[in-house]
Amino acid sequence: MISSLSRFETLKLAAEHWTQTDLTTILIIVFFILGVMVILVGGILLQKIMRSKNIHNYFFSYAKEKGLNDEEAKLLWDYSLKMGRDPLLVLEFKSPFEKVVDLYIRTDPNAKEDLVQEMRKKLGFNVIHDFIPLSLSKDIEMFQNGKMIIDGKQAVDVALYDKDEKFMYWLLIDVKSRDGLSPGTPVKITFLRKNDAIYNFESSILEVINEGNNIVVKLPHTFEMTRIQRREFPRVEVDLPAMLGETRVINGKEEIIWHTGRIVDISAMGAKFCVPLENKEDIKISVGSEIKIKFELNNEKYDLEASVENKDEREVTLCFGLKFKNIKDKIKDKIFNFVQKEQRKLAKIAKIQK
Repeated sequence: MISSLSRFETLKLAAEHWTQTDLTTILIIVFFILGVMVILVGGILLQKIMRSKNIHNYFFSYAKEKGLNDEEAKLLWDYSLKMGRDPLLVLEFKSPFEKVVDLYIRTDPNAKEDLVQEMRKKLGFNVIHDFIPLSLSKDIEMFQNGKMIIDGKQAVDVALYDKDEKFMYWLLIDVKSRDGLSPGTPVKITFLRKNDAIYNFESSILEVINEGNNIVVKLPHTFEMTRIQRREFPRVEVDLPAMLGETRVINGKEEIIWHTGRIVDISAMGAKFCVPLENKEDIKISVGSEIKIKFELNNEKYDLEASVENKDEREVTLCFGLKFKNIKDKIKDKIFNFVQKEQRKLAKIAKIQK
């Protein structure tokens, strides 16, 4: 006969049974949660690995389509990751490309400049169109003229004499003395880029070199260039037949004499009108003259007033820089929209040609 348990003993046994069951349940729940976390974390890591592998494969495939060989593609991939850049953007855009190859040139003791130049050519980054602003000093065209201010005191005329992937060499024009020129001397270079803007940058002289009777200053390349837009409105190159009218007094009466020529660039506020140089004797206008200009744009005829802002005589042409006067906002907007559309076309063509 089983002896009956007291109420206290029954409660104690029930508590022990509940405690054992509860601990087992808790352990099962904990291990279950841990298992789920491991699966989730593992899945995320696997997803990242697969994504990284896919990006890697796509990058090298895309680089091959662009004409890069394995060595060139690997160089861009490795140094993009070192800089924390998206490797695909390096293949598409000049600015990240230049920063990545600059890191390579500066840090690799066996860097190959010809390799960088070949990649730049293959990717289409070796040609900078007028409507694309410069982003670094490597983009400055050879023989670009400018002014060099030496130590904030002396200003001299200079021209870009040579450049490589690390340095640029500026020729000092009509300067024969090295006085005030020495390594470490601060200089500022300012130049006007045709059809674009005024640029300037500051640096320090690395070396002063004698090239025959000329003096050349060696400077490091820089990404720190300031751009000052010369015009409020962008302009675009065109080739439009046009008529320029000048007012003359003939026999006591004012008459408009029309000259046939072409507009070679235009903006919402002005244009450049050119005629063959052989016709220059027929044109009696000068800077400051008030003239009329007739042309057709997008099948619409324009008859505008303008003032002559500058005069430029070349080997075979005579050109006048014109500023439109009393131009209505409606006409200004039409010309501005035309310029924007043309610039987008040029940018699209440039991207395709890359």
